[in-house]
Amino acid sequence: MTNGGLETDSTFGMTVQPRYKVRKQTMRNIRNFIITAITLVFFYSIQTFAEISDVRLRIHDKPSDKKTITIANLIKIKQFILKKGHRDTYCNMYNNNPAYRTKSFCFYLNPDSGQDNINCDINKSDFNTLVIQKPDCDNNQYRMVEFLDPNWVYIIVSSPTEDLTVSQIHVFVSEAMMEILKIIDIEMSDKSDAGDGK
Repeated sequence: MTNGGLETDSTFGMTVQPRYKVRKQTMRNIRNFIITAITLVFFYSIQTFAEISDVRLRIHDKPSDKKTITIANLIKIKQFILKKGHRDTYCNMYNNNPAYRTKSFCFYLNPDSGQDNINCDINKSDFNTLVIQKPDCDNNQYRMVEFLDPNWVYIIVSSPTEDLTVSQIHVFVSEAMMEILKIIDIEMSDKSDAGDGK
């Protein structure tokens, strides 16, 4: 029975919505569910991407007595590692990277030619990427410092944590460089107890 556009169930004397309105509401619910599902997938994808991407920090090279992260200091460290360091493999991309270990940090040099110099032959390419890692740290937590550009130093953080700040990146690299630069200064002054580099 119909009563002004509404259907009445004579058995129970209840007024119910017409069937087309029920179908319309069902379609609306399905549409809302699909939109919500797509939105959740989208935001989850962004979060996943953020978790696996690298952070890249660019520092302008302005030589200064107060600055530690300079191209001049990085070249000094590179030359020291190539001359006084040992060989060590820290990742599956290269073999036998030029390396040096201080009390708190491990340093590795990556070849400029990438995997074309997979065995890190010093006669095949230059080494203008310094990798810094704490020995007690997870293997993924390292900082790559590129100094290929004459005006810029790039610090790349692989697999960063969500709470990592620019200041923390800068402090990590500065402290590591200061530690090895002290050893280099001792070596250049011909003083003893500079560390064995292993």
